[in-house]
Amino acid sequence: MPHAPRFLRSGLAAAVSLAAWQVAAAAEPAMSTMVITAPSMSDPYTISTDTRTPQLSMPAADGGAFLKSIPGFSVSRKGGTSGDPELRGLGGSRLNILADGANILGGCGGRMDPPTAYIFPQAYDRVEVIKGPQSVRYGVAPAGVVRFERDKPELIASTVEGFASTTLGSHDRLDLVGDMTAGNPEGYVRLIGTLSDQDNYEDGDGNAVRSEYNRWSGTAIVGWTPDPDTRIEFAYDRSDAEAAYDDGRPLDGTVFDRTGYTLTASRRNIAPWLSEVEAQIYYSYVDHVMDNFTLRTPPTSPQGQPMLRLGNPDRRTIGGRLAAELELAPTIQMAVGMDYAENRHSNRGGVDYREKERGRNAEFKDYGVFTEVEQALSERSWITLGLRVDRARVESLNGLNDEDGLYGDADLGETSRSTQWSGFARYEYALEPQPLSLFAGVGRAERAGDHWERRWVFDLETETLNQLDSGASWNGDRLSANLSLFHGWYDDYILIDERNGQDKVRNVDARTYGLEADMRLRLTDSWDLTSTLAWVHSNNDTDDLPLAQTPPLEATLGLDFARNAYFGGMLLRGVARQDRIAEGQGTIYSLDIGETPGFATVSAYGGRELFGNTTLTLGVDNLFDRTYAEHIQRGTTEMLATDRVNEPGRIVWANLTTRF
Repeated sequence: MPHAPRFLRSGLAAAVSLAAWQVAAAAEPAMSTMVITAPSMSDPYTISTDTRTPQLSMPAADGGAFLKSIPGFSVSRKGGTSGDPELRGLGGSRLNILADGANILGGCGGRMDPPTAYIFPQAYDRVEVIKGPQSVRYGVAPAGVVRFERDKPELIASTVEGFASTTLGSHDRLDLVGDMTAGNPEGYVRLIGTLSDQDNYEDGDGNAVRSEYNRWSGTAIVGWTPDPDTRIEFAYDRSDAEAAYDDGRPLDGTVFDRTGYTLTASRRNIAPWLSEVEAQIYYSYVDHVMDNFTLRTPPTSPQGQPMLRLGNPDRRTIGGRLAAELELAPTIQMAVGMDYAENRHSNRGGVDYREKERGRNAEFKDYGVFTEVEQALSERSWITLGLRVDRARVESLNGLNDEDGLYGDADLGETSRSTQWSGFARYEYALEPQPLSLFAGVGRAERAGDHWERRWVFDLETETLNQLDSGASWNGDRLSANLSLFHGWYDDYILIDERNGQDKVRNVDARTYGLEADMRLRLTDSWDLTSTLAWVHSNNDTDDLPLAQTPPLEATLGLDFARNAYFGGMLLRGVARQDRIAEGQGTIYSLDIGETPGFATVSAYGGRELFGNTTLTLGVDNLFDRTYAEHIQRGTTEMLATDRVNEPGRIVWANLTTRF
């Protein structure tokens, strides 16, 4: 369906403009997309996609693998799961990850457990990506914000509904997902469970890659809706996993234990000028264990004794948010709010770690206030302004040594404080009668150094991105297309530099620019042609070098078919050579270690709607069994990884999904 501009969705347009868009929607032939080959942008700076529709490549087991299917994203692979995602060459704390509104932070100093390692995509209903500094509502991150969201039931009668999915694939891949909601207009209970298991896979040359894993999660949600405008909801999340990593990594992840609680209360239609108020508090605790003997045979000393290694970092995060939606005038909407998050990191080690006290490394506290205002300037144009102020505080605690803290170069008890200013201004215009909308914006995102960066240099300058964004959307009867352009300047970009043989962090100035584009063309009532493109070019101006860990040019071309109960299609993915590198430099999750050749892969799928809302999908990824590795790939020297991990060879899979 054509994507209407924001002011139409808000009810601010004249009836004649709305009617024109409705005619365009009615003229579009109905065609269900049974497999997502590449999620498209809902506008040039936002992507929203369903987590429960099968996708190419095969349905994802964790949040990072799911994001890899979205144009502009890359993932630094370690094995079969727990990859570290990045957008436009920016990851780590430059990409804010939220799970139903709550921050999730990993514990491992080598990013063995990034936030997406604790996210099970099909335990959520949808994923929304806001690219670049084009919103201040959900924290500040230069790359953007990723929100894994669960929809809130709106029940008008006693109801039992649910979702179930089973995926089987090569290398003994097994995924099970179950979701059931029961309730009535006064309240509901929702139960969600997931399980994912896989053995080691083989690359295109038939070489085994250590990549086995087992993951499970459980969620219980209870909601009370005493009237249509009031909701109080409590959610409990529990999950665990273990994962073997490639031989180049000396440790495996043997425990990914997470417990989370979230309490949300909201009230709508409070006054003519106050549309909604929502308050949320959350708690997340991650307990992570990594060792070299549970899932592999440990090395031995010259005397023949096993050399056992084990680390047990953890992370406790507590936070909250209060936000309100206001109608200041028929053409002016405002969002205001505040949020708070604090997290404490600690560590202990040794085979007898359970008998030891934890050494606290650092404690982080962040306060933020924000406002966004959207005003319609005419029936076809509107402007959005946002401003956010954050106050960050980090304290070095006793770490592993009571004398000096051993946290970066900080003294015991040393504290760093900073204030960050972020904001944006965006102008949007919808042409008429053409189904074309345009936007241009300028944004600023400022952030303080995170836990991983401060482990080497405690007192870093804050990193600031000033960026110009522009784009266009076309939503016609047969053609829908989006183009997003960006050009940004970094002051005090936080760079990892290991060229001297040891981890080091410093601030540099940098520039980045690029684009993303997608297109869907209705060839006939049964055939669609799709295409995507993502490209980014970044420079380290201080060192006069390319900015390390910039992904290469990537494009896809797909052909989809759907008629009656049958559907199918193919997807060609091509990635260019990356020779713009800076060896020994990079990020908290990966470094440049050499140039990477280009490659191309082909995936295919087919399926049928069986009965009711049940669908069977068969797929094959890497059809021609190519051997290749992604450019964004390698961990820091702490992980002692010097070689890239090859991607899986040919994988055959089947998915059975039903909704009731």
